[in-house]
Amino acid sequence: MRENGLRLAGLTGARADVVELFAYFHDACRHNDSHDPEHGARGADLARNLVGSVFDLDPEGLSLLLEACIGHTRGETVAEITVATCWDADRLDLARVGRMPRPDRLCTVAARDPAIIAWACTRSRI
Repeated sequence: MRENGLRLAGLTGARADVVELFAYFHDACRHNDSHDPEHGARGADLARNLVGSVFDLDPEGLSLLLEACIGHTRGETVAEITVATCWDADRLDLARVGRMPRPDRLCTVAARDPAIIAWACTRSRI
């Protein structure tokens, strides 16, 4: 998922530091790979507790990271570009659990590119 995010960030202009941290925190407190609706909020709490001691991030970046973690399972498609890029990076990784990403559920033009979708799906199946 990290690679998806960093590739997208280069295309969308999203903050790569936030996108990379999202890759580590958004599912860090997931209990299982099925229904766990509060895992994003738990991941955000973990990030909030570790900022300044394990990693550094400015207040604006932390706000974006928390928003991305908390909202990543809601299915929204409109957000600030860094948050949207985080969500797309995660959705492009759905092939790892046997689900294909749907272009109409992706937030950014870059993520909806068929070549990006194919690249991400190939990566996530490996």
